[in-house]
Amino acid sequence: MDVKKFTVDLCSLMSIDGFEFAEEDKMIKLVLPYFDSVKSDSVGNYVFVLKSKKKHAPKLFIDTHYDEVGLMVKGITDDGMLRICGIGGVDARILPSSEVVVYGKKKIKGIVALKPTALIPAESRDRLVPVTELLVDIGYPKEKTEKLAPIGTPIGYKPDYVTLGKKYLSGKSLDDKVCAVAVIKAISLLDREKLGCDIYFSMSAKEETGGSAVPCAVFDIQPDFSISLDVTFGMAPGGNKLSDMKMGGGAVVTRSLLTDRETVAMIENVAKEKELPIQSDVCPMSTGTHNDDIVLVGRGVPGALISIPAWFMHTQSETVCIDDIENTAKLLCAVIEKKFGGEEK
Repeated sequence: MDVKKFTVDLCSLMSIDGFEFAEEDKMIKLVLPYFDSVKSDSVGNYVFVLKSKKKHAPKLFIDTHYDEVGLMVKGITDDGMLRICGIGGVDARILPSSEVVVYGKKKIKGIVALKPTALIPAESRDRLVPVTELLVDIGYPKEKTEKLAPIGTPIGYKPDYVTLGKKYLSGKSLDDKVCAVAVIKAISLLDREKLGCDIYFSMSAKEETGGSAVPCAVFDIQPDFSISLDVTFGMAPGGNKLSDMKMGGGAVVTRSLLTDRETVAMIENVAKEKELPIQSDVCPMSTGTHNDDIVLVGRGVPGALISIPAWFMHTQSETVCIDDIENTAKLLCAVIEKKFGGEEK
């Protein structure tokens, strides 16, 4: 499995919140070969299943969220421009002049338009223009625009990916699909003959809008253990040196009131045994990820959180270190084999 190519293939698919099903066939065709089966639910979660050959095997729930931030058409001007609003935490600072794709009756190229600086009063030039005051130009008059991109049409960043140096990949929707890539890579590394658990891999919906859908999948499966994966803030110029993680420093293991201490300790020990780089983070009250939703479903699910550092989240230029994806996959594979492969009960 070529991690970089697989990342680009998966992240290129449109999965804006509320539209996770938009390219369902392509996504399933890409992911299903690594699993036995897949099922979806009414709220947008996709769960891929890999069964152990052992009877009554414990259930391991692995979660990454599949949704991505985006925009939506909320109106059309008299000259055919699209008025927009955000879906999820869209960064308004980077939108002007961005290339986007309007997912209307067909895919349409668009540009986020903003009044030229020379035409803006001097006292307003430094003002951050909110998303709802921006426009998207698709080059058509109002009558045709209304047919091609009616109100409610989703808009996403252009899927354009750039390799920076030899180790970094930049583009849209890496949050959180790079973690899905790490899970799938880990599955490809497993010795299935020795697999001692049934794996339920959830590519979950609605995370970016705060309307988490993952508890529905957890309630349906009733797993015995869980591991959540999400991106976290990578150290960048001007970042917070006390909390941001090193890019290329390996997977981040979180300690929190909502992560299971024994599982976290086991993950750290496995990393040490396998000589895999890891980093530690502390989120005392909550992690801000699906981990917090999963562990409190039903009678409770012991869980851990593993993260991949990323730069420029919620932009069209999200950036990750490919080594971090690879090392996260190796760590996850080793953890599954340690806990469920016969070495530890």
